[in-house]
Amino acid sequence: MSASSATAAGTMAEARRLTLKQRLGTWLFPRMPITRFLFEQLRTEMNCGKVCLQNSLLPSRRRVLRQIRQMREIHANIACGPRPLPGFLNLDLHTLRPEVIPWDCRWDLPFADGSVAGVRAEHFLEHLEPREELPAFLKACLRVLKNGGILRIIVPDTERYLLAYCRSDLSGFSELAVPMPFPADLPTRMDVVNHVFHQFYEHRWGYDFETLANRLHACGFSRVERTGYQRSLDALLAQDCENHAPYSLYVDAIKP
Repeated sequence: MSASSATAAGTMAEARRLTLKQRLGTWLFPRMPITRFLFEQLRTEMNCGKVCLQNSLLPSRRRVLRQIRQMREIHANIACGPRPLPGFLNLDLHTLRPEVIPWDCRWDLPFADGSVAGVRAEHFLEHLEPREELPAFLKACLRVLKNGGILRIIVPDTERYLLAYCRSDLSGFSELAVPMPFPADLPTRMDVVNHVFHQFYEHRWGYDFETLANRLHACGFSRVERTGYQRSLDALLAQDCENHAPYSLYVDAIKP
């Protein structure tokens, strides 16, 4: 068999394997006694459990975390995804880049008390359960920040979506960079609004400035300011994603 024939045969075999896997998933999933939402929640919790176990048991992870707890004047980038920032300690559950520290950011942070100068969390809070995970995260930020340290939060601005919904035309949604015409799976204005609150099963809460400031004050932050895209009380924290700018709320909170 020639090299080209072997390559073609391998490609066809791979295609058959993928097809069988996809067909098996299509057959099996509707028969599972759980919803897609619950399945995704369970998968997230399993990933969190795996990361926590590895951080506790693997010598290389334990060594890195010990070093982190000795650091001071840290700038932390929470749930950084595929966009770690230079000069920051970048944390995420999914380590898509080697410089990202694997960590479940919902309940605590791997820094010493008062060791952090600034924390940024861009499009993370809306994914937190609002009654338990959100206050736990905010209190963890308060613990690790030094006095005068800044927590920068960026979330979808739900108020602006509601104002856009109340307009008689679609101009408000256009200003928020919603695709026109609307996506096929979000065909109406209310579908777009619901996407901000739920994103099918990924978002857990919607925030305007009043609500976010309320939660920050309740967790002990003394001063909360509405800022803007690439505008922060700590310039280093203002490395904001351009694609989020049209529809985001930007808030800085200061530890007393």
